[in-house]
Amino acid sequence: MTASARLLGSRRVRIATSIAACALALTPWAAQAQTATQAAPSGTPWKLAMPLAQAQSSDFFDVEATSRTDAWVVGRTIDESWTATPLVRHWDGTRWSDVPPVRTDGRPAQLDAVAASGPNDVWVAGTYNDALGSTTSSARIPDHLAGLVGDRLRSGAALPATASPIVLQHWNGTRWTRFTRPAPAEGWIRFVARLTSMGPDSVWLTTLDWNPATNEYAGQLEHWDGDTWRKTALPPAPDGSRVEPWAITGTGPDDVWVTARADNNGTATPLLYHFDGRRWTVKTVPTPSEADGGWVANHAVTTERGDVLVFGKPNQMGTPSSLLATRWDGHEWHPVPVPGVDEVNAAGTDGSGAVWVAGWPVGNPHTVLSRWNGTAWTEEQLPADLTSTSEGSSVFNLEGIPGTRAMLAAGNAACDSTTGACGLLASRGVR
Repeated sequence: MTASARLLGSRRVRIATSIAACALALTPWAAQAQTATQAAPSGTPWKLAMPLAQAQSSDFFDVEATSRTDAWVVGRTIDESWTATPLVRHWDGTRWSDVPPVRTDGRPAQLDAVAASGPNDVWVAGTYNDALGSTTSSARIPDHLAGLVGDRLRSGAALPATASPIVLQHWNGTRWTRFTRPAPAEGWIRFVARLTSMGPDSVWLTTLDWNPATNEYAGQLEHWDGDTWRKTALPPAPDGSRVEPWAITGTGPDDVWVTARADNNGTATPLLYHFDGRRWTVKTVPTPSEADGGWVANHAVTTERGDVLVFGKPNQMGTPSSLLATRWDGHEWHPVPVPGVDEVNAAGTDGSGAVWVAGWPVGNPHTVLSRWNGTAWTEEQLPADLTSTSEGSSVFNLEGIPGTRAMLAAGNAACDSTTGACGLLASRGVR
């Protein structure tokens, strides 16, 4: 099996809770790798934050930054027996270093999300890998789940054999503290979706449960108030239907935005909820056209001006035929030109207020980074020392460094490692 065929972070593969590496087949973009352009322009402002050789047999699933001297990346390392170990690395303004691992009592696990308000207040969430099935499930991933997850999931990945609680732990600068959350009901699969910190007393988590036997699914929104994690129920959709929360963004505890999906007889409607510190309000996200199965909004970012940009796709399997991009200015919606990618796989903002997205252009196995300045998209390439030596790459999260225009991008790339994947951490403007 080639490195690209084993690449764990391939497009539509990355809800890590559902991945069994040996069950993955050749990814759509990896099959194009022989004919796609490999080398990025030498003038690209993006650089590898660490050489691929230092991140072999690993995946970086999320990245977070609170200042020029405090950034975090999480994921997993995998040994020759394909056993996953949680991975946490910290940037202190000078170098990236390993943080003592989270406590999992010897159970293999991986971390899918990180949120922090500072070096002594860091949350991580992930999955115990020993809950994964050992063979490929014949159950079909529902359009809803595939559409919402986008780049994180692919039909054919192995599914959990038993219910298992998620990994949820807190770092206080010295040690990890484990927080226990209830496991889903037997037969259900829980996926970690998003984890976002609005401050020490306001952390938000979304998860999604799915029952392969009945094709039912249910989403959860949870909130940390400084003392306790509690489930938070979103109000029903405008038509009264139940909703599943997904992306989380905002500027503070009294300005929290959550995208959600409402279902009406199999047709998905994207929604945007706002929490002002006291109550929730909801707005329906406008979609560019009719689509079988409706639309989902799986990425959202807020700017310093308070605008919210929402990105989404049709609620369907495979590469979407069109994309959703729109901006809420506090009063009304404004359409945004879609970036030149076949799917938005990550989104973030930098300190100047510019919005960034990551995705694959048609026919290119490497992720490109696109910046929106309020008028147009400007496309930038990953560094040539990556694209000229790897058959493909994926970016799972983008994060700006507060107070600067610097950006971080976390993901993985095909490489000659045990698993065929090396953690990818790229930076722009980090000195």
